[in-house]
Parts: sequence; structure tokens; C-alpha cells
Amino acid sequence: MKRHQFFILSALLAWLFGLLMIFMPDKALETGAVANTNIGMQWFGIALFSIGVINFFSRNDQGSKALKAVMFGNIILHAAGEAVDIYDYSAGFVQLSSILASGIIHVVLLFGFLYFLIKTPKQQVEA
Repeated sequence: MKRHQFFILSALLAWLFGLLMIFMPDKALETGAVANTNIGMQWFGIALFSIGVINFFSRNDQGSKALKAVMFGNIILHAAGEAVDIYDYSAGFVQLSSILASGIIHVVLLFGFLYFLIKTPKQQVEA
């Protein structure tokens, strides 16, 4: 898979889950939360959807510092997301099925962004 295709995939996933959290927060909470409480699902959905927009518009960048920042931010997002999912499960806040599904997505995107960050050539400095 090429980097621009990976960025499109990551954007589509962010948009899908972001829109679910924005427009159907109760449904999103049903998939994993033990207690059906509003924990800011819509706000998180907006943030996730926005990350999808950033990823989509970054897809054709050839390797600038901004692109590397986008990839590093995504790495932090997915590493921290996986850690929080595991913590939330161990604390009894979410069901195992929820972290298994999100865990696969987090791990795939985490390693994808790591791979493309390492593979991205250093930007040429113009004199």
C-alpha cells in the first residue's frame, strides 16, 4: 500500500468513527461502554473527524516537516488510544469486544504511521 492510499484509509476510518460519535453517540457508547453515560462522545467524534480531514489533505505531501508532524501526531493518538482502551477495560468501563475491535484498528494504524514516518525521505533544504 502506498502512503497516499494509507492516508486515505486512515481518513475514512476517522470520518466513519467520528461521524458515528457525532450523530449517534448513544449507539457508539452501546458498542463498548458498560454504563450508558455521555462521556463527551460527540466532542471526541468531532476531533476524530477533524484528524481524518488533516490526514486526507496530507496524503500527497512529499515529506515535509508538517507531514512528519501529522504522522507523529497519529502515532501518539493510536498509541495513547490503545493504552486508554486497555485501562478502561481493566477498570470495567468498556467491554472486551469493544477494545478488541478498536485495538485492531489502533495497532494497524499505529504501525502504518510508524512505517511511513520511517520511510519518508528527509526534506531537501533549498539554498
